[in-house]
Amino acid sequence: MTDESEGLRIERMPAEESALFRLTGYLDLSTVDLLKTTVGPACGENPEVVLDLSGLTFCDSTGVGALVWLYRRATAGEGRLIAYAPRKTVREVLRISGVDRIIPVRAGGGAPNPT
Repeated sequence: MTDESEGLRIERMPAEESALFRLTGYLDLSTVDLLKTTVGPACGENPEVVLDLSGLTFCDSTGVGALVWLYRRATAGEGRLIAYAPRKTVREVLRISGVDRIIPVRAGGGAPNPT
């Protein structure tokens, strides 16, 4: 399944025990609603949601807010949200905002391993 808007593409990838989404493009005010409507429902239905951020080239404060929103949905359902392989610029935004202290960020180096 692929959802797309101008600027952001979200593709649900096959995974055994988690929901895995690959994000490509940018995450900002114009694209956060797509992220929330596409990934949000999975946060309540799966014990683990993995966001492959390797294709995400930009993330602003509204994007950070959307990631925190997803994190809250996931943890409210006793699940977890993981950010996988963000590019240097996105990783820096997560670090500066402090989001990397609540959402686990895993380095890349192959296909995401959810567990």
